[in-house]
Amino acid sequence: MVKHLFFNKDSPMPTRDEIFAAVQALIAEKDLFAASEHVFALADEPRIVEAFSDLVADVYYKAKSVEQVIHFAHAGIHYCLARAAAKAKDNPAAANELRLDAKRMATNVASFTWPGWDEPGVAISPDQLRQGLAFARYSIRQLLELEPKVAQLAFSYWFLGAQLLANGLHAEALGPFGLALDNSRKQEKNADGVTMLEGYIGLAKLLDAKRDVGQRAAGEAEFNAAVSTLKSRGNDDAGFYAEQLVTARKVFEMAQDSG
Repeated sequence: MVKHLFFNKDSPMPTRDEIFAAVQALIAEKDLFAASEHVFALADEPRIVEAFSDLVADVYYKAKSVEQVIHFAHAGIHYCLARAAAKAKDNPAAANELRLDAKRMATNVASFTWPGWDEPGVAISPDQLRQGLAFARYSIRQLLELEPKVAQLAFSYWFLGAQLLANGLHAEALGPFGLALDNSRKQEKNADGVTMLEGYIGLAKLLDAKRDVGQRAAGEAEFNAAVSTLKSRGNDDAGFYAEQLVTARKVFEMAQDSG
């Protein structure tokens, strides 16, 4: 039986691994809400935010549970937004940082509910896929309210486009991918990121063009050019992006064929 601990600000912080182990035991013994309550009992605001942020990633990579990813993200985001609202008048800078913490969790959910990674051991249901798109939309909306940097915009718009692609909204994905590309081009020394996004724009076109031979040919050319260019650069990032594009295409074309 898991002992439920109530901490105070002077208590030593449980390690990330200890928190993960405790919540997994509570989920098995009780339910997800008992696990969230355990995190809230950390008592100190930064500890709670950090713990929920860590859990969103850890339950994906270690527990391979998208259900847990979504649950802990909801708990963490709602906590951040409630604390931000309480601080908005007297400490707007702290409130905005909490909103940014919430946005980061949402972006992670958009990533962890994206089938394009083809992550071994991870199953994503149609409902979880739809929720991932909702998190991606919130992520962008929240970011736009927080004086974002171009790198943040490029990254978050890419995730929105990727989620739209996964949800079969190929034409709609072109808008966010285009905005991601525009912001990516504003960054210095980001040729690989720019080429990757050109590949995703090509992928969106060819997936959307079942009956349009010309558009499919254009998308195919753009996709192949991006993958070829990335492979030719010979660095780790470019190689990863090329592999990611090829994997995503395989996943989404298989989904189209089965649908």
